[in-house]
Amino acid sequence: MKEAFLQGQLNLIQCPQCGFTGAASVPLLYYDLEKELAFVHVPDQLNLLGSTQEKIIGDLTNKLFNSLPKEQQKFYLLNPKSFLTLENLLKAVLEADGITEEMLQAQEERMKLLEEFFKAPDEKALKEKVRANDDKLDRQFFEILTAYMQSAQMMGDQSQAESFFTLRMLISRWSSKGKEIVAEIDKELGIVVLKNQEEMLERLQAAATPREFEELVVAGFGLLDYSFFQTLTGKIDKLAASGDQKTAQSLRELRAKVLETKEKLEAANRAELEKAGKLLQEIIESKQPVTTIEKKLDQINDAFFFLLQANIEEAQRQGREDVAKNLQTLGAIAAQKLREKFQGQGGPQPQAAPQIQIATR
Repeated sequence: MKEAFLQGQLNLIQCPQCGFTGAASVPLLYYDLEKELAFVHVPDQLNLLGSTQEKIIGDLTNKLFNSLPKEQQKFYLLNPKSFLTLENLLKAVLEADGITEEMLQAQEERMKLLEEFFKAPDEKALKEKVRANDDKLDRQFFEILTAYMQSAQMMGDQSQAESFFTLRMLISRWSSKGKEIVAEIDKELGIVVLKNQEEMLERLQAAATPREFEELVVAGFGLLDYSFFQTLTGKIDKLAASGDQKTAQSLRELRAKVLETKEKLEAANRAELEKAGKLLQEIIESKQPVTTIEKKLDQINDAFFFLLQANIEEAQRQGREDVAKNLQTLGAIAAQKLREKFQGQGGPQPQAAPQIQIATR
């Protein structure tokens, strides 16, 4: 519920005629027993008199108070802090999480800068903007950009992921500290970046262990298409024709190993998608989906988010925006729970997935 609120997904309603979806203007009571918070907001749009507002707030707080065990019935719940705007309530929630107004402003500035970079008409203009804003391109900026890249990859949007990857690569190349920062982030998150099929082949040949080999196949799975094997076969034929049988045989063995690993991973992916489908169905049908997500958190992975996004897109294609919104909320909750889990373990986590790989041609 908290994640849905922070992402503007709470109390959404849809017009049955035009399909427009927006937030309903309704009173809201927010509470956090762990942090001992009680906030309330009654929208001005409701044009309620003071006495009516007080009655609504009283009804909300009494309902909450009476629903809790006696040991949790604290006085502060009956005297919630009132906010004139939902935005200020949201800021108070974030501040209680350690996110200050100054941090939000700094984040907003980085987001605006990122938007400016995206709007650059060509590489020359982008390079000039990067050089002009070099002092603002700190670790937090690249963490935001990496998080967007990860999120797109996690949701199965390879095109968007590659756009963020390309932008990150160019900005890090032209900024004074970008390369070092990106290298640190990628190392901490276990991100493997493969730029093209040539680099893929070189790194496969240089792989020191079976595990490293398999990780490269996973990272560059999209690069291992027909053209890759066609090019590899051409190299083998040329080497054999020139008399270099030893290298040709080495590449034949490599080709066989790649095919075997690829087939094994495809089978594993099919099994993961099947498991993810069952898990998604279980969450959707659950009377308490958030509780189900918390219990099944160790089963939520890239396959789950990939399948979730596919279902969201299918619901949108069918015009079932209410279903799409519900699925998006479930995804947001699952991502937040994963972030909380990884943060609790002390690991750096801009986004939910523990390892994301970007491969481009």
